[in-house]
Amino acid sequence: MGKERLRWVALNLALAPNALALRNLLDRFRNPAAILAASETGLGEVRGVSRRLIGRLKDPQLLETAAAEMRRAEGLSIRILIRDDPGFPRILAQLPDPPPLLYVRGELRETDDPAVAVVGSRRATPYGLEMASLLAFEIAAAGVTVVSGLARGIDAAAHRGALEAGGRTLAFLGSGIDRVYPRESGRLAERISKSGAILSEFPLGSAPLSGNFPVRNRLISGVTRGTLVVEAAPRSGSLITARLALEQGREVFAVPGNVTTLTALGPNLLIQQGAKLAMRGRDVLEEIPGVVLPPEAETAAREPRGSAAEERILRHLSAAEPVALDDLARLTKMEAGPLLAALLQLEMDERVKQLAGARFLRTRRKDIGQVAGHRGIAGQSENH
Repeated sequence: MGKERLRWVALNLALAPNALALRNLLDRFRNPAAILAASETGLGEVRGVSRRLIGRLKDPQLLETAAAEMRRAEGLSIRILIRDDPGFPRILAQLPDPPPLLYVRGELRETDDPAVAVVGSRRATPYGLEMASLLAFEIAAAGVTVVSGLARGIDAAAHRGALEAGGRTLAFLGSGIDRVYPRESGRLAERISKSGAILSEFPLGSAPLSGNFPVRNRLISGVTRGTLVVEAAPRSGSLITARLALEQGREVFAVPGNVTTLTALGPNLLIQQGAKLAMRGRDVLEEIPGVVLPPEAETAAREPRGSAAEERILRHLSAAEPVALDDLARLTKMEAGPLLAALLQLEMDERVKQLAGARFLRTRRKDIGQVAGHRGIAGQSENH
């Protein structure tokens, strides 16, 4: 039990989740040993360090508590990585407010950089869930690690999509690593730990308090080269993650959605502000440095996509009678993810219109040549 590791654990126990106070303390005292040895007066001169934090730092039992924390982690087969450890993600160490340490269940690899974050609403629509799963599948199938937060909705769908592709995925928690939240994600967390890792900077036993999640979000964006927002309300943790990604110099992507749906407002707003519109994994991967993409045919989704899929859908739609999404899936014999992706493209090409209740009509527009030309222009401009 090295003294330096013990001091980092003690410092984290005293300060978590106050990343700002930790950064200011390290700017002033340089290392954990000096912080723990500092006087109350010296600690009080540091911005963001309250009397409560000083009391926790000067607790005479702090090092003993830290030693017990390390023994408990070992008993649970949880590794504690400090910043100087070889396995600590270098990309996180470069942040202005990196975590003091990481609790890890599973395996981290050098190949987890580059990675892509896929985040979104806990109250996701069926469309959002399918798109998160589909895009994560395609990203992971290309050998790129998918990162998310294990929350209900989009996060869980992204993890499952990556696992379905046989790829790697990392989950950052807003609680202690031994307190998986939400509880129903326990089985998913176990799968992730075998095909990636579960990670947290919060001490063992930490509850999933609301204030923990914005702190956690900086790690989701910070460990990746780009953040993809699938669905999110205008004021949400996912948009916080996107903002943090921009501040960290990362790419931001968004999946467009129905403008009448609350959870589509966040991604649509991001697109208005300059985020890259993403309808498939390749749209994201093309912008990530270091990713070598195979020919498009080799990165096809689980069902046919593009014009063949679109024409299959159009054969079962009319301009007079709307068809429900479930009925369209049955008629086309397509999986939900590829079906929704093709429908989205058809809507953008103004060949299909979506009505309330996830029902679809073929548009009466006859000038398909003009639409095709519009797509060609869009594709041409995208290449510049």
